[in-house]
Parts: sequence; C-alpha cells; structure tokens
Amino acid sequence: MASEKACPRCCLITSDDTCSLCGGKTSENWTGLIVVTDPDNSELAKELNITVPGRYALKVRE
Repeated sequence: MASEKACPRCCLITSDDTCSLCGGKTSENWTGLIVVTDPDNSELAKELNITVPGRYALKVRE
C-alpha cells in the first residue's frame, strides 16, 4: 500500500507524487485530516477555501 501524501498548496491528500487538483508536488510530512463531502454547504470548507469534495490535510510541510 502506498503511503498517503498531501499537497502543500491545496492540502489534498493523495497517494500520488503530484496533486491531481492543482499539480503541485506532494509531501509525506502532513498532519490533521478533514473530509469534505459538500463544500458548498460547509462553513469549515469555506474558511479553508476548499471547493472540491475530498480528504484534506490541516497542515503540510514540504
């Protein structure tokens, strides 16, 4: 199983080396997790500027 990585730009969690959302290089150094299913009706998603459903890290270091 591949380790999960997160994008420092948009914080999307993925197993790929490149983020499928913004194209940034991903990092294995991340903490915290938020799952957004309906970004249009989520106050937290709006606060974090999340517009696409998915799994996101709260903090990512490159």
